Amino acid sequence: MGRERSALRNRVEYAAFLTARWASRALPPPALAGLGAAIGASYLRLGRGRTEILRYNLALAFPELDETARERLGLEVARHFGRVTLDALRLQRATPDSLLHETTVLGREHLESARADGRGVFLLSAHIGSWEVAALVAGLLIPGGFSVINRPLDNPLLDVELARLRSSFGNRALGKKRISLEIMRELKAGRVVGILIDQRALPGAAVEVPFFGHAAATHAVLGRLVERTGAPVVPLWAFWEAPARYTVRFDPPLRRDELPPEDRDALGLTRRFLAVTEAVIRERPEQWLWFHDRWRQRPGRSLSGSRVKSEE
Repeated sequence: MGRERSALRNRVEYAAFLTARWASRALPPPALAGLGAAIGASYLRLGRGRTEILRYNLALAFPELDETARERLGLEVARHFGRVTLDALRLQRATPDSLLHETTVLGREHLESARADGRGVFLLSAHIGSWEVAALVAGLLIPGGFSVINRPLDNPLLDVELARLRSSFGNRALGKKRISLEIMRELKAGRVVGILIDQRALPGAAVEVPFFGHAAATHAVLGRLVERTGAPVVPLWAFWEAPARYTVRFDPPLRRDELPPEDRDALGLTRRFLAVTEAVIRERPEQWLWFHDRWRQRPGRSLSGSRVKSEE
């Protein structure tokens, strides 16, 4: 268990949030994006611990790139997350019409096809692009919105603000207790549940599957639930294209009974879901959260220590 956060730290972070929110209301989207990119670039220089993780992860995932290319990619990652962080504050003032006006939606027919199965639907997504936009737009396209599984922020003051954003267009956050039972109830009612599985899972809740060619501890809850229910899984992504411009994309549904036999149990399904996620990250590598300690490794440790075969 990590150290308990102080009330002072929570208040300082909340004050910084309020300042950033004021800037998001005072600046037009292009200026806000420029400010966010500058903040991200500064963080890359000042946030030593996370910067080390970023560089390590990029070396692990892209050994074919030289150091200069990885440094350039790392800068774009930092600039992107500076932009989308401030942009999330701008979204607090969005209306359904304004958000849909800013968004190009692709593949909506895949969502409708999965919903027609009558088993409920899982939306599979990741911390790529503008994932808050993905949830908000999907909520507008699904009658009554959908339920989201997410981890509360460490700062309770900021968590209240994030929860307000996520529920603003009708989506619901599932509780932290008896979550599997809540998910089953949602599916039996024919509703939609969203899950992000790209972050590292704790021991006991994880299976190890390949991710960029290396073993990655990954939440198996989605694989277990799909194995049990047969509910289709629709990959959902939102990419940041330009200030106040997004692309939200629904990919073809993954149906358990249409997969090869080796991909139909919880482990095989989890492996397939993470492979789909990796493929999308490779499309837009500058928009994934490389600052996250995904492989739980540190610089100085062998990059080949966790290498696994891509097919097992």
